[in-house]
Amino acid sequence: MNFPEFKRVIYRHNPLVEVVCQLRYSPILKIAHQEPVEFQDEIRSEYPLFERVKPLPLEILNIAQQVGVSLNSDLAFSFKSEDQKWHLSITKDFISLGTSSYERYEQFKQRFEYAIQIFERIYKPSFYTRIGLRYRDLIIRSKLGINDKGWSELISQHIASELQDPELSNSIQSLTKQLVLRIDNGQVSFQHGIVNIGDPQGNTSEEAYLIDADFYTEQKIEGEKDVWNILDQFNQSSGRLFRWSITDVLHEAMQPQSVN
Repeated sequence: MNFPEFKRVIYRHNPLVEVVCQLRYSPILKIAHQEPVEFQDEIRSEYPLFERVKPLPLEILNIAQQVGVSLNSDLAFSFKSEDQKWHLSITKDFISLGTSSYERYEQFKQRFEYAIQIFERIYKPSFYTRIGLRYRDLIIRSKLGINDKGWSELISQHIASELQDPELSNSIQSLTKQLVLRIDNGQVSFQHGIVNIGDPQGNTSEEAYLIDADFYTEQKIEGEKDVWNILDQFNQSSGRLFRWSITDVLHEAMQPQSVN
């Protein structure tokens, strides 16, 4: 599917709550049996916090946090920035970068490129077996000052026609949809719907709208150049998919800024 083209913007009120990119490769036993001392030495200035954790599959996430079950008994080596907003992980079969502080793709790409160059020099993966780039947006009306707007005014009719009927829309307490779509160079698992979120103390709750797009390919990919050719296209498609999913009213409420 080709999504309509829209002018690229950066939102002043950024709805992104998480962005994760993961590269999978055939198991590298060196990582499973030896701590990544050399790798840590080279990335420690950016990611000084280190811990060993059980790896979690990216596919299992909820609104508040990433959750899941262990993929296997092997450890993941986790490196975090000092403010803990950036999270770099390696295991014997994947490397990933995630952030809760995404501003623009170029910044994310620069950070991951740097880590991948170090990783490839030390561990020399033969090729990549899966590439994924996931964007999770959460629309919270109170943060945008649009509590008076119904979801039918904010979410495009073609992805949630149920919201267009006032009586039905007012009765909906939860709504979740999932599609897997073919796109150039891969697929996208597209999940969206109404969710309830609470404050940290659990005293209040509010309806929000989740737009979760996981772009991926499971084709054999050789070399960093080919990796970024695919990820650049995924990024472009993600912006178009998000804009296609929302109305002009919501677009303007998030205060779009031109990209210099």
